[in-house]
Amino acid sequence: TQVASMERSAYFYTVEISFLSAVCLGISMCMNWSWQQRHNSSNEKPDSLVSEKRNHLFHHWTVGTLLPITTKATAGLLTALVHRHLGSVIKGFALTLGLVFSALLQFIFEDKELTSGQMVGTSLVLFSSWLHFTNPSN
Repeated sequence: TQVASMERSAYFYTVEISFLSAVCLGISMCMNWSWQQRHNSSNEKPDSLVSEKRNHLFHHWTVGTLLPITTKATAGLLTALVHRHLGSVIKGFALTLGLVFSALLQFIFEDKELTSGQMVGTSLVLFSSWLHFTNPSN
């Protein structure tokens, strides 16, 4: 990969990606806030200052909000390490098997039937993985 060939730190790569994601999120939030200010300016209410104080950025956050945040942060670090230390074939298998795993979890926990496309795709991924690992290249 490009990161591995440049001998860059996987952790620094993760910080770069996280920073760019935060910038995009910040721009989106600013645009949303600007739109709300223009939309609400015509509907001023006497208690708008009180409601604005309650409507800050982290107003709706709870302890349960930390679970997806920490999960995504951990997944980001693990992704950077995979990109740094594994080859492209293994990364491809990890990606496709992750999609298969997601489909199976959807079937188990959300009680949604797998579509025919998901079943065909899962079969192809499992078959190609079996072919790859049972017939290694010399």
